[in-house]
Amino acid sequence: MTTAQVLFRQYQVLPKRIRQELKELIIEAEKPSVDEDDNDNGDTIRISMKALKESIREVKLLKAGKQKGRPIEELLAELKREE
Repeated sequence: MTTAQVLFRQYQVLPKRIRQELKELIIEAEKPSVDEDDNDNGDTIRISMKALKESIREVKLLKAGKQKGRPIEELLAELKREE
């Protein structure tokens, strides 16, 4: 399971109001900002709309049984490579 898939599964359990707020924040984050990188203190997770849509597509495939999940070891290895 990719990082995006994990985030999406967490998103799915949020109340509807919070999911909507998160969507709005993601859309707002996609807008270019002059000082976007100046205020990055490492606590921010950025994900593009393209990556989010791909994650949603992958989760749908998993649910439909058309794609197999990955072992947790692979996910952890991927996270370490991204750091």
